[in-house]
Amino acid sequence: MTMRSKVACHYCGLPFSAVRVQPGRDYFCCSGCAIASRVPVDAQGRFPVNPTLLAALGLGFVLFNELLCWLFAVLLVREGRTEVAVRLVMGSLALGVASWGALVVVQWRAGARRWVDVSVVGLLGGVLVAGLQTRSPACVVAGNLALVAWSLRGFLKQKTPGKPADGG
Repeated sequence: MTMRSKVACHYCGLPFSAVRVQPGRDYFCCSGCAIASRVPVDAQGRFPVNPTLLAALGLGFVLFNELLCWLFAVLLVREGRTEVAVRLVMGSLALGVASWGALVVVQWRAGARRWVDVSVVGLLGGVLVAGLQTRSPACVVAGNLALVAWSLRGFLKQKTPGKPADGG
């Protein structure tokens, strides 16, 4: 049996279980908190440009375009322009695969390797595969948005950066 220890997220203060806790090491409840801790904020509240911020902005851009291609395809089908709509659906599916892969890489690099994180990534990867097999960009978009929500769960609860969140 593996010994699990309760630790608090270094960024938001959310408690969670971890295996092999090492003293002096920072632990994060989700990849959102890990990313946020690596993006410094100066005294005026501005974000200096760094690789972590660029990766997060790039991922947001890909996710936005995935959603946009799908919505434009829906509008074009209603107008009877199916050829262009099919191309937009294929573009949305390709962007969906790219964004899912990028989210997995971000989670892996952020240290989100607990069994529950791996299970969620696997489950939502199954949603992605189902969406690809049925050529359903709505399924792929929903799976990717769910993975984003999972990745940012601690960060979204954050009240004040750098200070633990309230218990209530």
